[in-house]
Amino acid sequence: MTTTATRSDVTLLKALVRERRLTVKETLAVLGRRAERMGESSYALEDRQLRRWLNGDVSSSDGVRPANIRVTEAEFGWPMATLLALDQRLPDHLVPRPEPHEDRKLRTSEFVAWITEHSALSYEAAYAAVAETAARIDSASAITRATGDYARSQVGRARLAGAVTAYYGDPTRFYSARVGGSVVALSILAEPKWVGLAVPLGGEAELCRRGGQDDGLTIRLTDVQTRAAIDRLAAVEISDTVMVNNPLYRLTSFEIGADQLVADFRCTDFAAYALTADLLETELRDLVREGVRDPRGVSTPLRDAWLPTLEAGVAFDRRVCVGGPVCLVAIADEDQYHLLVQERSAQVLNVTGTLAVIPKAFHQPTVDPYGETRISTTLERELEEELLGRLDLEQLSSESLRRAAPLHPLNASAPMEWLHLHRDAWRMECTGFGVNMVSGNYEFSCLVVVHDPTWWTRFGHLLQANWEAMRLHRYSSLDTEGLVHLADDPRWSNEGLFAFIEGLRRLAVLDPARVRVPVTDVIV
Repeated sequence: MTTTATRSDVTLLKALVRERRLTVKETLAVLGRRAERMGESSYALEDRQLRRWLNGDVSSSDGVRPANIRVTEAEFGWPMATLLALDQRLPDHLVPRPEPHEDRKLRTSEFVAWITEHSALSYEAAYAAVAETAARIDSASAITRATGDYARSQVGRARLAGAVTAYYGDPTRFYSARVGGSVVALSILAEPKWVGLAVPLGGEAELCRRGGQDDGLTIRLTDVQTRAAIDRLAAVEISDTVMVNNPLYRLTSFEIGADQLVADFRCTDFAAYALTADLLETELRDLVREGVRDPRGVSTPLRDAWLPTLEAGVAFDRRVCVGGPVCLVAIADEDQYHLLVQERSAQVLNVTGTLAVIPKAFHQPTVDPYGETRISTTLERELEEELLGRLDLEQLSSESLRRAAPLHPLNASAPMEWLHLHRDAWRMECTGFGVNMVSGNYEFSCLVVVHDPTWWTRFGHLLQANWEAMRLHRYSSLDTEGLVHLADDPRWSNEGLFAFIEGLRRLAVLDPARVRVPVTDVIV
């Protein structure tokens, strides 16, 4: 490795204070406000102690109040030992560069470019940082990497939801439901008027207003945020994760009632989500894995910056808020419905290895950002892609990206063509809406019901999940005990269980003779 000289001979803390152009008095005020938000009643950092830290007069934090350390780490985003050490960041954010024989060709180069455009890094430095980090991770032993993967997989839905609730401090704002004899609490921020819905999709009740390219929300990554983005790309580089910078619809405004949905969307890049808000789950999961139950008392620089309050969660027009439909599919077969649930594969970017309903999709256009804004358009596309074998809709190959009209009716699969010709045989509905405060994503819980058994008889044998699912499960709507056990499975994603519960509730209303639903109460 070749390196350059260190950035300066001052502590990292002093360098960060200088970059913010803060005086000592202003720094104390900033830290005091942080302590108040964190509820650190024992915080009491004095002017003299701060000056000693800034000037490097101490080499450790021995004897310092733990609250002072927690608050300072939370505000500046680095461990205390690093803050008190000399600033080791390199000039212009340069990082160790691999020698030619260590050079690594990156498949995430388009995302590296996004980091360059939204941080202080040059393209060369960002590319080198991702390559070097990927090489370091890749050099770890197989047992070390497997142990880490296993530890992360043990952080289930309930623990994540509990940590989210603790961070925001108001459990009454989050969705919960009684399923069987137990209460399931989720990380879904919701209001009473957002659940228990039956909004028909695909018709006049669904008013999704069309928007164009993103209108210029400013994203500027700090050093900590840049490091997190680099780590994300490095992890992708050494895995089979599929990551493509396709456009997404971000939500800018929203209204929903019992029989109408009104929403405004604009387009943004997938990178603007994948390298910002999508990192919130990793930050939270790592804390929970380390035994932290209340994240307010520890350093959470990403969440503090991008999703600090419940109010920020619903400020759709002031942040990059992406998401999409999460859909329970119910297919009639004689006296029951078949309910489909997937286990997410290791190739997907988020909620890897969890249980989810299928389809689960990002709301995004294929070729026409103005004409594909309806949730129902995404839902029909994902039914074809995730269950009916339409590989050309996955937008992963250059061939699929060159098609002018992939959603043309004549391109439909035989099962979807039959549904188009028999509109009275099935229905699509939005059953609820919420914001998953793990990531800040908007979630439209949906239900697709094929109530004509003819479809299952003709096409049931063709149903097969795509690469996004590791395994597909089928449950009977009459199996009350099985559905109770399923809802209690810790592997669920929060948004997946939200859609599953809301879908079951609506299905029981539509066809009570075919459904023995275990959901007895919803609390929002």
